[in-house]
Amino acid sequence: MIDRLKSSKIATIVFYTILAVFLAIYIYSIDISKLSGASFVWQYFALATALGLFARYYGAFIWLTILSNIGAKGVFSQKTALLDVYAKSWLGRYIPGKATWILGKIYFASKLGVSKNKLAVSSVLEGALQIGTQLVLALVILLFDTRIDFIGGEVRWLLGLLIAIGVIILTPRVFNKIIGSLYKLYKKKDFDISHQVGSKIVIKSTLLYITNSIIYSLGFFFIAMTVYRDLAFADIFFVSSITILASAIGTVAIFAPSGLGVKEGVQIALLSIIMPTEIALIIAVTTRLWSILLDFVFFATSKLILRFVGRNHL
Repeated sequence: MIDRLKSSKIATIVFYTILAVFLAIYIYSIDISKLSGASFVWQYFALATALGLFARYYGAFIWLTILSNIGAKGVFSQKTALLDVYAKSWLGRYIPGKATWILGKIYFASKLGVSKNKLAVSSVLEGALQIGTQLVLALVILLFDTRIDFIGGEVRWLLGLLIAIGVIILTPRVFNKIIGSLYKLYKKKDFDISHQVGSKIVIKSTLLYITNSIIYSLGFFFIAMTVYRDLAFADIFFVSSITILASAIGTVAIFAPSGLGVKEGVQIALLSIIMPTEIALIIAVTTRLWSILLDFVFFATSKLILRFVGRNHL
């Protein structure tokens, strides 16, 4: 028992040490000088921060919902402890490879008695649904936006094809086959039929992720408005779709910690359609710093909730 506690403590220390090293490298790589001369509307910044923080808590709720729906026991009875697990594992996105984000949830949540198999399945399900939903949602919005009319017909047809593929992948039959293959690759054994997901959980989770993507993208829009005063509310759908698409592509780019560089590249390229490129660059840097701030606020508030509200209440 003592050895178990000691190994658990060592693993936690190693996790935070590695995280601190990569986070320091990550922050150092951001060119803050690009913010010189930028002005901010603090009311919009406060609104964006509230939306962004809510989106993170909502993301944790979706994870708990998925876990509960695939049969994991005791999920909502210890929701504050699992919220803390989600928040600290979320920081693992800053470690290259994205594996820490998944493995952190599996390791820390299993210490609370949650089945490792259910955690592994939920992680694959969560990632696939989140990326698939974001890509389809963003592409649908962009496809019908007149501001990308400069894109040739072949590319527009390609976007339509990608949307169709995304919808097909999200159907339970295809989805279960993909999860089964990924599970076998990760666990080196066949996917237990009891872990398969039905239409209800796929549809429910997809709707939850659509809602969460919209909430977070609205936060990005208000951050953009703090920097670029000429941005109109009429641009809200276009800017939101850029945010959702950049987030999905940044997640897929496993080589980039938290999508660094990749996410900003997509944002700058598409935002430059409706604003000067130098303004788009400032917005990309601002939102990156804003996102880091939100991650730490999320982590800190989750710790405070666990400490003062208790393990089993919220």
